Amino acid sequence: MRDKTDQIIKAAIHVFIKKGFLQSTTQEIAKEANVAEVTLYRKFSTKQNLFETVIKKSLENHFKTKIFKLAEEETGRFFEEILDERLVVISKNHQLIKMLISESLLGNLTGDLNFPSMIYDGLKAGIQLHFDKQNIAADPGIFAHQITGILLSNVLFVKETPYYQLTKEEKRKVLDHYTNSLKANL
Repeated sequence: MRDKTDQIIKAAIHVFIKKGFLQSTTQEIAKEANVAEVTLYRKFSTKQNLFETVIKKSLENHFKTKIFKLAEEETGRFFEEILDERLVVISKNHQLIKMLISESLLGNLTGDLNFPSMIYDGLKAGIQLHFDKQNIAADPGIFAHQITGILLSNVLFVKETPYYQLTKEEKRKVLDHYTNSLKANL
C-alpha cells in the first residue's frame, strides 16, 4: 500500500509543478499515478490534503532536520552547511520550489504552508538554537531574513549552471561569499 501512496505523491508533484494547485485535478493526478481516483481519495481525502502532504513531505525531509544537528558547529561552518544543503535542494527542485512560492503568493496555501514563511521560521529557530549554544548575542531574525533572501533569489534568478552542478571550487566560492556576508553582521 505504501507504493500507491508514493506513486500518488510523485504524480501529484509532477502535476502540481506543471499546472499549479488550482488548475490541477484529482483525476489528472490519479491518471498520472496510474491509480483509480477513488484510491487517491482513500489515501488523501481532498486535493488540498494531498497538496499539503506533498509540501510537508518535500520540505520537512530537506529543510527542518539538519539545521538542528548543526547547532553545535562553529558559526562559519554552521552557515556554510545550511546554505550548501539548502542551495543543493533548491537547485535540484527548482520547479517545485517556484510553484510553492507562486502558490504562496497567490494565497492558495494555508498559513502554516506559506513557503517563504516556512523557510524563514525554520531558519530562525535553528539560528536561535545555534546562537544560544555559541553564546552569540545577535538577532536570529536578521540572519534568517538574509539567508531566506539568498535562497529565494536562487529560485527567482536562475543561474546558467544550477548550484548542485557546480564544481567543489565554484561552490566554495559561492559559500565563502555568502558566509562572509553573514559573519560580517555578527
